[in-house]
Amino acid sequence: MDLYQLRYFLEVARELSFTRAAENLHVSPSAASRSVALLERSLKRTLFTRTRRRVALTVGGEALKARAERVFDELQRAEEELSGEARAPERLCIGSREMITHYLLPEPLARFKERFAETRFKLDELEPAAMAAAVAKDRLDLGFYYADVADPALEADRLGRLRSHVYASKAFLRGRKRPAGIRDLLELPFIAPPALGGTARPDGFPDARFPRRIVYEADSLEAHRRFVLQGLCVGVLPDRVMQEEVGRGLVAPLEGPPIHREIWCFRRRGRVLPKAADFFVASVRRAIRAAA
Repeated sequence: MDLYQLRYFLEVARELSFTRAAENLHVSPSAASRSVALLERSLKRTLFTRTRRRVALTVGGEALKARAERVFDELQRAEEELSGEARAPERLCIGSREMITHYLLPEPLARFKERFAETRFKLDELEPAAMAAAVAKDRLDLGFYYADVADPALEADRLGRLRSHVYASKAFLRGRKRPAGIRDLLELPFIAPPALGGTARPDGFPDARFPRRIVYEADSLEAHRRFVLQGLCVGVLPDRVMQEEVGRGLVAPLEGPPIHREIWCFRRRGRVLPKAADFFVASVRRAIRAAA
C-alpha cells in the first residue's frame, strides 16, 4: 500500500470532496482522483461511491479511514517528538478567538505542558486586525483565526476546517413549519458575525450564493449560541460546539448548503520560532481533525 496514495485517500475521506482534498494537498483534483483509483485497484475494493453531486465512503472506505487516521497520527507523533527535542521557549504568546480558545486549544496546551512544563503561556482574544498587528510587531508569536489574514507581513497556514450547520432551537421551531429547502431556510431570521469584506463572514455560510436574512450581528460565538437557544433566531454554529445541546434535544441542525469554518494559524513572515512552537501548531491541527 503506497503511503502517498493512503494520504490522498485520507484527505478525500475527511473532506468527502476530491476538489477540496486536492486544494488541501496542493495538487489537481485529477491527481487526487487518480491516486485514489490506484489505491482501490491495488486493494481490489471500492472505497468511495461517487455521483455528480456527492462523494461518500463505502463500508470498506470507513474501515480504511479509521486505520489510516491511526497510521498518520503515529507518524505525526513521531515528527512532534523529534521536533520537541529542541529547547522550548520560556514564554509563548498566542492570539486567538473565543471558539478556538474554548474548544480547540485546551488539549494541545495540555500536551505541550506535558513535554515542556517550564513554558508559560499568554493567551489574548483579539479582533482579527488587532491580532494581525500584534503578530506583525512580535507582541504575539502565533495567531489563530477563522480566515486567512491578508497582510504581506504575515504567513498563514490553513490547519483545517470544522463542519457546521444552521441550528434552530425547539422553541424556535415550535408552531413553525420546518424549512423544506434552501429557499425556506433563507427566509428565517439569522444571527451572523460582521462581514470580513463584501458578503464574506467567518461563520462559513455561502452568502454570496445564498443571501440570508440577517437580523442580528455579533462577534461573540457565545452570543450566537445563546440567541439560538433562546429561540430568537437561527445561527450557523460548529457541530463541535453544539454536540451537547443536540444530544439533549434542545436544538436541531437544519438542511442547508455544506458549511465549514476554516481555522488558520499565522506568524510574522521570516521570523524563526523554536521548534516547540511547531509542535504546538501540529497539536492544534490534530485537535481540529479530531473535532471535524
